[in-house]
Amino acid sequence: MAAGWALPGCAAPSVEEGDAWQVRLESILEMDGARAPGAAIAIVREGEVLWAEAAGAAAFDVSGRNPERALTPRTRVRAASISKLAVALTAGAMAREGLVDLDAPVAPSLEFVLRHPQAPQAPVSLRQLLSHTAGVCDPSRYWAELGEDFGAMFEDAWCAHAPGEAFTYSNLGYGLIATVLEAVSGERFDSLTRRYALDPAGLSGAGFNWSGVERPARLEGGALHRWIDGAWRVQIDSAAMLSGDGPVVLVLPGHALEDYEPGANGSLFSPQGGLRANVIELALLAEAFAPRGPGAALAEPVWRGQGGPGIRAWGSGPQILEPGQIPGRPGLSAVGLPGDAWGFFGGAWYMPELNASIAYFVTGEDPEEPKPYDPVSGLTQGETALVKLALDWLDAHGGAPG
Repeated sequence: MAAGWALPGCAAPSVEEGDAWQVRLESILEMDGARAPGAAIAIVREGEVLWAEAAGAAAFDVSGRNPERALTPRTRVRAASISKLAVALTAGAMAREGLVDLDAPVAPSLEFVLRHPQAPQAPVSLRQLLSHTAGVCDPSRYWAELGEDFGAMFEDAWCAHAPGEAFTYSNLGYGLIATVLEAVSGERFDSLTRRYALDPAGLSGAGFNWSGVERPARLEGGALHRWIDGAWRVQIDSAAMLSGDGPVVLVLPGHALEDYEPGANGSLFSPQGGLRANVIELALLAEAFAPRGPGAALAEPVWRGQGGPGIRAWGSGPQILEPGQIPGRPGLSAVGLPGDAWGFFGGAWYMPELNASIAYFVTGEDPEEPKPYDPVSGLTQGETALVKLALDWLDAHGGAPG
């Protein structure tokens, strides 16, 4: 178990009170339909940690049943689609510097031809890619290994609708964004995001595909799991991967990362979901989209309508939950992203009415258990419980409206 973190200057909770919040967090690990090996939660306001807690395990022994390391609020894990917030911040910062135009066609920056076959005259822009309205659909695999032709993936990756006409969530689109940003800057994606997004937002210890993460923190990283045959089985970030050196990328024989030319394949560092960050860092990432944050302009709605469970509005990167979409809190809105992959389920949201950001995740799932999504918020049962826990904590400490 991990001790909670409190905002400097605020009264520390009593042992009994802290234990009560910890017990609630631990109970989520065994919820019906939400079995998980570990869970973490954090609340941030104006760069300060109000509360952060974790429960469960970051790693198990070879049996998959006995915990070897506890999950803590400082344990970095693969953050799935929450990673896209860092990509959006990078694009936004580069736009402010005049390096890119979010509304200009991206095709002139690419080494390959990018053209929608049903709408060959319709340009694709970074804003469309950020908001999933570019008409790019995910093929069965939406990344290319070093040495593969990334451009060839777009031969069969187009939706029925033309760019700008509808919403289709696209992971491949974020690989294309990374490729464009590399091409115009001549700099590798992992370095770009560190300079333009991670360091400015307070995530200097995080990194895409472990790039730039210091070795001690990497060794203490958390694996993602699925419950298979009565044990927690690692899906990604095994002990061998955590003990490795350098960033983790897929490389074909005869190729080496040091020979990579930026702009050829931005999917190498998994911009769609490969950020390794802890729960506090994810809350800070969401806070970057606050009204005075570097991502404020990116939080303006680009698209509204149906596009999946609970999806109603999208900005240039972040999803927007409008009033009435957060279960039990009709007066609250939120800007951020959910994410799920390899057993991870989580989210990071800035809530304007509270001037606070919350982040939460579980580090594994039982794939046999149903996970119905709330038809309004799009959150699973476990995610809804974590959001409620954060808002109840704020209520108890004078930080949330009734």
